[in-house]
Amino acid sequence: MSAWYLLHCKPRQEARAKLNIENQGYLTCYPTLNVEKRVAGKRKIVAEPLFPNYLFIQLDPEQANFNALRSTRGVNGFVRFGGKPTKVPDKVIQHLQSLEDTGQEQVVESMFKPGKPVEITEGPFAGLPAVYQLRKSEDRCLILLEMMGKQQQLEINESQLKP
Repeated sequence: MSAWYLLHCKPRQEARAKLNIENQGYLTCYPTLNVEKRVAGKRKIVAEPLFPNYLFIQLDPEQANFNALRSTRGVNGFVRFGGKPTKVPDKVIQHLQSLEDTGQEQVVESMFKPGKPVEITEGPFAGLPAVYQLRKSEDRCLILLEMMGKQQQLEINESQLKP
């Protein structure tokens, strides 16, 4: 009877391991989360693994070739407890797959959070600490900057901030 197991992958090679394992005829689950990051000075939406360095695989332990799976490119080996590969409950995998089906995993996590400290990197206020308030448009945001003994609200380009 098939069950879900957890594989440990080499750093940043989860997608490679997934492709190679699926080419061997196994079913995998590789949940991702879209995160906003700054790449080459521009904000981009990047898909990152929900569980870095891990991949779920469904297989029948009596028919699977564990040595071939362990030797697959991108794979370090199975996560084991007591010397046996660890089974993952079906409910966990069903929940992760339902998130993928409904698109809930596509939630974008912003690089900046309201109320969190930021630093201004460009312009006349470069190097000054501020507090991120809210996003006004695609490129602009409001921050609170301590000036003359009180907080002043300032609209600035988000590319001029760093967390």
